Amino acid sequence: WYNHHFESLRLIPKFTKGQQYHPYHPKRFIHDHIDKTIIAKRDDPNRLCTIKVSVDCIDDHDFINHLIHASRQGVWVQCIVDWRKMTLTNSHNYANLKRSGIELIGVFCTPKHHLIEVEPDMHTKFILFNDEDCILGSFNITFDRWWANWESGMSFHSKGVCRLLDNIFQSQRGGVIQKYGIDPLSHFNLLYTFGRHTMANGKVYRPHHAILAEIHRARHSIKICLFLIGDLYGDHHDSVVNALIQAKERGVDVHILFNGHLARQGRPGVERPMPEELARPLLPAVQRLKWAGIRVGLVYGQDDHPVPYSPIHSKYCVIDDYIVIEGSFNWYNTSVFSHDLIVVAAHADVARPYLYEFDQIQRLFRVYY
Repeated sequence: WYNHHFESLRLIPKFTKGQQYHPYHPKRFIHDHIDKTIIAKRDDPNRLCTIKVSVDCIDDHDFINHLIHASRQGVWVQCIVDWRKMTLTNSHNYANLKRSGIELIGVFCTPKHHLIEVEPDMHTKFILFNDEDCILGSFNITFDRWWANWESGMSFHSKGVCRLLDNIFQSQRGGVIQKYGIDPLSHFNLLYTFGRHTMANGKVYRPHHAILAEIHRARHSIKICLFLIGDLYGDHHDSVVNALIQAKERGVDVHILFNGHLARQGRPGVERPMPEELARPLLPAVQRLKWAGIRVGLVYGQDDHPVPYSPIHSKYCVIDDYIVIEGSFNWYNTSVFSHDLIVVAAHADVARPYLYEFDQIQRLFRVYY
């Protein structure tokens, strides 16, 4: 239905812009919809009202307290997080959530594969409110600590999208994920790394397949804002770096913004002056893109800090000014083996605010080419 009636998705792009108290910030949407769910339960006590959270990290005081309040009002609250991060955090917020009796499940993600660069994890970031409202994106619910990050995402008012996300949620809880067919060329697809979404030829179509396919189909422009990139491989040893270079060679205008601090080799999170930071060698994947003549901007915050800081945590791409790739999926091989998802949405009205944000980042921050 929604592939023929895109407007039925009620899709709204969301951006944090380092302003957690702005009325259009995802935090406002999340708390408004927790309240909406509580009111729905209050208006119809016999209705099963639910909030389902599948987010890598939810160590946020306001969010946890609001979930506990919702649970006490009769809303069934369920939370899935990454087990390793939760146990290492040793957080009072997690402890309070567990003591409240709310279902809190930590997911282990421990596959072994020679392509994995860092430890895979439960990395999805979505919340379901009852059966028709949801939000997903690049952001963890850690606005207390990482409020200054620039992140992005999407909200939906759609029972269809909620069903797709609930399929993922139930599989993460141990259920069998349902199989369904998709058309890679449709206006909307939601793809999960362990999903069973198949094309007409019976082959599965997952986030890394979609990223490579959309880059190969690009005709005019590719604009990417990424936390991190690596040699993300497809099924035929093709890589996202090679795909971007090939796009450049066939005349596509490719422009990429990276988190500058993480685009460099060496240990991150270490105090160093900016001249020393800027002298650090680039990661091999980033360096190859620059050598190919692609415009690669390394983004840093407006001010110097003891530990150099970049606000970029987004993971989006806009192709030909109308196709948007958005989600929690980082563009390296580890993400293929983690719990991650992307949305591919083809609509100029959806792309427009992403293009504005892409330009805004270049105006407001220090970008080194």
